[in-house]
Amino acid sequence: MLSSCTICNSGNIKFYLKDYKGIQIFICNSCRTQFMNPQYSDRYLSDFYAQYQIKDFKHHRYGDDKTPRFAKHDDNLRLIENFVRPGKFLSVGSGNGIDMEVASGRGWAVEGYEVDEEFTKILSESLKLPMHTGNFVTLDLKNKTYDCVYLNHVIEHPKNPGQYLEKITALLKNGGILYLATPNIHSFSIRLKKLLDFFGLRKKKASYYDTWQHLTYYNPRYFSRVLEKKFGFEVLHLSNDVKSITNGKVQNTVLDKWLFKSGFRLVARKG
Repeated sequence: MLSSCTICNSGNIKFYLKDYKGIQIFICNSCRTQFMNPQYSDRYLSDFYAQYQIKDFKHHRYGDDKTPRFAKHDDNLRLIENFVRPGKFLSVGSGNGIDMEVASGRGWAVEGYEVDEEFTKILSESLKLPMHTGNFVTLDLKNKTYDCVYLNHVIEHPKNPGQYLEKITALLKNGGILYLATPNIHSFSIRLKKLLDFFGLRKKKASYYDTWQHLTYYNPRYFSRVLEKKFGFEVLHLSNDVKSITNGKVQNTVLDKWLFKSGFRLVARKG
């Protein structure tokens, strides 16, 4: 059992709820982050991520259609480039590598990181781009090297997200950009499902936590605050992440400033 928050290290944590599989979710009273407690074993996660890309295509809203994925990453890079010129780019949790392809095509000097060694080797050979693998927190990378570190639906997966953020802070140049997207545990649909759970109207209580793959659960407003107060970032942009894509183009609207959808994205500058 964890005795402190996986983001801010506060010991002021408490039991929050139990999902339909019996997995316990705790909440930090200091930063309001929610997290699985106890977590899966390292062996379980190692085996899980060795097969993750197959599962990702099976469960992803776009399936194996790459066109909307290219469009989404291109839109993300356009957003990032409002705040920093293309330079050194590190993709953390590169997945199928589409973010790396898009960034490279836009003039960034791209590197990637994936946790599974065999998959990392295959991806690096396929993309002909440098990749890193192993324990992210202890990677032998030079500090203050990168202009952008990019995590697209990654920070909900590791057991130690706070240590990931500390590592990222060290790797970024002063003024460098963190791009991060993750599910929104405070979305409108989840708040509605929580209400239905309260009245016993759903068969699978708290299934929206996706505890088959996610270990940490974020509220965009509170997460922005902890990024600023604990890790020294300035949050420059915060909006909905899940958007409509028509004919290969992302449809951004003014409503995306209202954080009601199932995912959010943010851009933050290292202070």
